[in-house]
Amino acid sequence: MFEDADTLSDTAQPNSDTVLTGVTVDLVKNVIGPSETPPDCLIDDGKKPHQDEKGSQERQHWQPETMVFDCKKEEVADENDSHIGDKEDEKPLSFFVKKPFLDEKVTNNVTNVANVATLDLSTATDAEAESIDSAMAVIDAALLVCKEDPAVLFKSDFIEAVKFIREDPCLWAEYRVAIKQAKPSGVLLGDIDKATDIYEAGSAESEAVAAKLIALVLSLGSLFFDEKSDKGFLSTDISGVIHTLAIGSKPFVEWLSYAYYQTTKQDSKDGNGFSASEAVIKQTVFALSGIAKHEGDRQRVHLRVADHNGGHYIFVGDDGLQTIEVLPTGWRVIDNAPVKFWKPSSMQALPMPQHGGDLSKIWEFINVPEHDRLLVLAWMLEAYREETPKPILALSGLQGSAKSSTQSKLRELVDNNAVNLRAAPKSTEDVFIGAGCNWLSSYENISHLPSKMQDALCTLATGGGFAARTLYTNDEETIIEVKRPVIINSIPRVITAQDLTDRAICIELPSIEYREELELNAAWESAKPSIFGGLLDLFVKTLAQLPKVKLNKPPRMADFTRLGEAMAQSMGHSASTFDTLYKANRTESIVIALEASPVGLAVREMVDNYTGISETVFYGTVKNLYDALSLDYKRSSESWPKSPRGLSEVIKRQSPALQSLGIGIIQGSKTERIGSDRGLTIKIFKSGNIGNIGNVVSLKFAQEKKIHENSAAFLGDDKTGVTGNTRKIDSATQNENVERF
Repeated sequence: MFEDADTLSDTAQPNSDTVLTGVTVDLVKNVIGPSETPPDCLIDDGKKPHQDEKGSQERQHWQPETMVFDCKKEEVADENDSHIGDKEDEKPLSFFVKKPFLDEKVTNNVTNVANVATLDLSTATDAEAESIDSAMAVIDAALLVCKEDPAVLFKSDFIEAVKFIREDPCLWAEYRVAIKQAKPSGVLLGDIDKATDIYEAGSAESEAVAAKLIALVLSLGSLFFDEKSDKGFLSTDISGVIHTLAIGSKPFVEWLSYAYYQTTKQDSKDGNGFSASEAVIKQTVFALSGIAKHEGDRQRVHLRVADHNGGHYIFVGDDGLQTIEVLPTGWRVIDNAPVKFWKPSSMQALPMPQHGGDLSKIWEFINVPEHDRLLVLAWMLEAYREETPKPILALSGLQGSAKSSTQSKLRELVDNNAVNLRAAPKSTEDVFIGAGCNWLSSYENISHLPSKMQDALCTLATGGGFAARTLYTNDEETIIEVKRPVIINSIPRVITAQDLTDRAICIELPSIEYREELELNAAWESAKPSIFGGLLDLFVKTLAQLPKVKLNKPPRMADFTRLGEAMAQSMGHSASTFDTLYKANRTESIVIALEASPVGLAVREMVDNYTGISETVFYGTVKNLYDALSLDYKRSSESWPKSPRGLSEVIKRQSPALQSLGIGIIQGSKTERIGSDRGLTIKIFKSGNIGNIGNVVSLKFAQEKKIHENSAAFLGDDKTGVTGNTRKIDSATQNENVERF
C-alpha cells in the first residue's frame, strides 16, 4: 500500500487533534517503527487516493491530515484512555484516503522516519462482508432444519438475517428461491416475505414513507367518495388532463409509485429516486380510503356510460379522457363532462365517431340475419343507457358462423376492452367481480350454463347485488351492486331457465364464407368511426321519438321494448313492428330453451309416448317421477338433476314452456302417501296444444318481410344479408333458418 520510506515527506508533522484507537496504533507502529510516536492527526474522510502531478503512477501517500486506519469513527478521546490497545475493542479495518485540496501543496520527502515496515493486510477484515457472511450462515442453518422445525423460519435471528440480506436485491433473489424450495409446504412464502419486509407496517421507516405518500397525494389532487360503489377516488391533473383514479386500483398504485419516485429524485443529491414498498403503499391506500370516506366530497363516479339531466354520456376513454354527450337534439364530443368517469386498467378507447356516419356498413362485418337486426341495434342503444334493465344478447350457431368475431366487434362499439371475449366464469362471484370493472359482460364458447350461473345473469341484466364475506374478517361483507348489458355466444342454445329466457334475445347465426383476417380487420378499423357516428345518429333520433311511444301490454323488459319501438319508428317502420318482433323472438326462445333442457325434453317425450285414454300422464311422488325419467328418458348426465328435489326445481322453471306446448304440470305442496311411497306429489297432464310453435314461425317470417322493406329505406340500398366476411343470405336460406325452429 505504501511506497518505500525514502518517498515519504520529512515535512509532515503530527497533528494532535485526532486520536487513534487500538488496532490502529499497533498497525502504525509497524509502519513507522516501534520507537517512534504514532501521529495522531489522521482523519477518516472516505476519499480516493491522491495521484501525483506527473501522473506516472498512482501513489497512496501518508499525509498528516489525509489518512486513517480505522473503520470506526470515534470522538476525540484522551490519549491515556484505557481502551486504547485492548484486543477486545479491535474492529475490522477499512482504509480511506483523502485527496488534497486544490490549493494544497503535496510533498513526499519524509527522510526522518526510520524503520518503515511493510504493511501486512492479510489479517484485515471487511465489516460488511463479515456481516453478510454471518447473515448467510444463520439463514443456511435455518433452512437445514426448517422441515422438522418450521418455527425456526420466524425466529428473531432468522428474521433479522433475512432483512439484512434483502438490502441486496441479487442476493435476496437467490435466497428467496432457496427458502421457497426448503420451506415446509404448510408455511406460505408470502408470510415469510411479510415478516422480513424491510419496511414492515408499523415500523418507523414505513410510517415516515407512508406519511410522505399521503401528503403527496393530498397536495396533487382531491379525494371524494362514491356511496353507491363504496369506493374512494382521487381527482388529479396528469399531463394537463384531469384523471379520476379509484384508490387502490392498479392505475392509482402506478401513478402513486411514479409520483413518489419523481419527488424523491428531485430531492436527492445524486439524481436517483426511490420506490415505496408494497406494504407501505397498502398502508397508504388504507389511510387514503378512510380520508376519502370521512372527509371527501360525496359524488357519483360512473363506468363507461352515465345518465344526467335528461342526457346520456358515453366515456370514450382515450388519452384525453373525452366524453360523448347525446341529447334528443344531437351529439357532440366534449372535454369536460358534468359527471365523473373512472377508467379501469383493462378499459380501451372507443372509436372517435364521425358526424354523418354510415351505420349500414356494420352489416359488412357482423353476421346477423336481417330479420334480427332491429333487435341487435336496439340492444346496442340500450347499452348506452345506465339505469334501465338490459336484455342478454345470446348468439348461437355452428362452427364457421363468425360468432366470436361478431361478438367482439359489437363490444368494440359499446365497451371496448383489452380482452373483449372472456372464457366462461367459474363461479357467480366471478360474474359480479368482472361486472364491477367492466360495463359490458362478454363471455364466449359457453357449452353449459349451470342454474346458479343463469340466476346470476338474470340479476346482472335487470340489476341487483352480490355479497360475500370480506377477506380476513368474520362479520364484514363486500357488496357489488351492478346492472350491466351481457352478451354470450355458444354452439348450442345454453339458456334453459325460463326466467333468463324472458330477459334474453336469442339469435342463431348462419354459416358464412370467411375472408382473410388481416384484410377484414384493416377494413373494420377504417370503417369504425363512420359506423359509430351512424349509431349515435340513430340514438339521437330514437331519444327524440321515445316520448311519443306507448306500449300495449308491455312484456317483462318493458323499457327495452319501448326504446326498440321508438328506434324502429325513427327508422320508418310502422307502429308495433319492434314490439311484435321482440315478443316473437321471446316466445320462440322459450320453446327452444325447452329443447335445450334435458328434463323438458324428457317430460315432453313422456307425454308424446303416452297412449292412455285419460288426460293424466303421470301422478305420483317426485321421487317416482325422477326414477321413471332417469330410467327411460335421461339423455345427458352433465345437466341432469342429481336428486328428486333438483328435478322439482327444474320442472318449476320449465312449466311455462311446457304449458305453451299443451303440457300441464301441478306440483303438490303437502306430503302424501301414494302406494308404498310417501312425499310431495306431482301431476303431468295434457291440456291441449295451445302454444304451437308454428304460430311463432309464421309470425316471425311475416315480420321479416316488413322489416326488410323499411330497413332498405332507412339504410339506403338493399342491405339484405351480410357482406365482407360473410356470404349473402337469400330468401331461401332465410326460410330454411326459420323452418328449423
